[in-house]
Amino acid sequence: ERHRGPVACEPRHATWFTEEADVLLRSFAVARVAADPARAPGADEPGGFPGLVYYRLHGSPKVYYSAYPDQYLKALAKTLVQAAKSADVWCIFDNTAAFAATGDALTTRSLIEARSRGNAGQGP
Repeated sequence: ERHRGPVACEPRHATWFTEEADVLLRSFAVARVAADPARAPGADEPGGFPGLVYYRLHGSPKVYYSAYPDQYLKALAKTLVQAAKSADVWCIFDNTAAFAATGDALTTRSLIEARSRGNAGQGP
């Protein structure tokens, strides 16, 4: 009631990745973050309130260190563009320990811009 902006949570326990939990989150307009690496089955997919799609990417295979391969970022860009047709979309790269986040974010942004211009096959 005091906050009118979007709210998302990044749960870590398997009990949050059930239909019952999604119903509860939707009833309070709280989105469930899609995280990589997933700590439980289903944690890699957004859930809860469908008006907000939020990805938080920590690096894989080495959490906080690994950069994402181009194929992953291309698939991610496609997913984000599709989700933006019906929701607010956030994507945060938290693979900052070896400075991979900035490059991954800029590449993803370029891929999204290319898709928006209708050049889905081009870009980094």
